[in-house]
Amino acid sequence: MKSLRAYDMSKDMIKENTHRGYPINNGNDNDLPCYTKTLDQIIDTVEYMVSKHSRVLSVRLDIHSERYSGYALSSEDMTRIIENVKRQTDSRFKNGKNDPDLHVVWVSEKTTSDDNPHYHLNIFVNGNAIQNGYSIKEAFNRAVKKKLDTDNDGLVNFSSSNGKVGKRIERN
Repeated sequence: MKSLRAYDMSKDMIKENTHRGYPINNGNDNDLPCYTKTLDQIIDTVEYMVSKHSRVLSVRLDIHSERYSGYALSSEDMTRIIENVKRQTDSRFKNGKNDPDLHVVWVSEKTTSDDNPHYHLNIFVNGNAIQNGYSIKEAFNRAVKKKLDTDNDGLVNFSSSNGKVGKRIERN
């Protein structure tokens, strides 16, 4: 029987402060490594969105499962939640002038092997259609609460890195 070699994820991580010509926030001492696959997904999404829209809104959310509930959100659950939010957002703007064009880059993280996974999302939308990231946060909050059958409003967190409404990216 062949022995299996453990996959070395560290080869997919970088500690440089730039990637593909873009600055990376990787800590004051360049000590926070970043996954190149995730960085590439973010860069590709931003470049695509800016090519289509003069304004893009980026919103960072963190999503957790309820503690002590016995049920943890899975990757499949997150896929369904994202699809539901996209569908609801599209239908909300159906007759509007601007398509919200919602795109999500997300990763799961477990702090320890005993923890439930939590999820980091970076959502990109047409900034001409949606100017305030809290509406996106609330859409995800409703979808997570529905999936978990809970009234808990503390599971979707609007990252402080968003500022007050999200990060605006102007094509120019």
